[in-house]
Amino acid sequence: MANLNFESTGSGKPVVAIHGYGSTLFSWRFLPRALPQRRVLRIDLPGHGRSAARPDGRYAISDHAQQVIDFIEGENLEEFDLIGHSLGGGVALRIVDELSTRKVSPVKTLTLVDSVALPQSLPWFLALARVPGVGSFLLSLLPRLTIASALRTAFYDPRLVTEEMLRVYARNLVTREGRQAQLSTARQLFPDDVLSLIESYHRVRLPTLLIWGKQDAIVPPWIGVALNGLIAGSKLVLIDDCGHIPQEERPDVAISAIAEFLSTVE
Repeated sequence: MANLNFESTGSGKPVVAIHGYGSTLFSWRFLPRALPQRRVLRIDLPGHGRSAARPDGRYAISDHAQQVIDFIEGENLEEFDLIGHSLGGGVALRIVDELSTRKVSPVKTLTLVDSVALPQSLPWFLALARVPGVGSFLLSLLPRLTIASALRTAFYDPRLVTEEMLRVYARNLVTREGRQAQLSTARQLFPDDVLSLIESYHRVRLPTLLIWGKQDAIVPPWIGVALNGLIAGSKLVLIDDCGHIPQEERPDVAISAIAEFLSTVE
């Protein structure tokens, strides 16, 4: 499988950040500045950003997780802090569970931001992407409009959606392979073994920070509250006037919360 595209900033103890569905490593652009003493590695998942699409069409959370694990091993990261947003949060949870079987897990802390984790109703753009023919039509003929509508659903205040965000995230849909990756990821989002995966949350023994936008219309706050009850010792931060992407809509609060959390567990 092809290597993942990533950007590495700074030096020190590594922090690995994974973006959400339809996004790229650009989503975590404010993180390196808040962690000047750390090596921040921001990853593009397969078929997102500048990472190649998978030729086998496998885009389940477990597939994403294994490719990130391969990346971690390729970078020889013996210990690191793990951050995931939305889809990336589901990937992070899978990574934690997979690596927990090792004698010493390299994951030292876990931060989940508006993470997929429990069965839920789908937002409109994911539901449409799963309908044969409809998703392909929207992404191929109306890519910019689809991205704009999805981002405005994701933000509590749609006025904060910038032209740069629209331009960057629309690049995921430029090629046929990129569009297929988005559709395949949407269709494979919820694993068949979701109940056993939920059971694995009880096994998380890492310092864990949960961040949620109070007005998240995509992965609602009740999931954060439930996850806080499932992961022993986790801390939940709810952000006012904020939707699904706190690190972009309210970076002053979300990124600061991450930096403070990591500083307390170093």
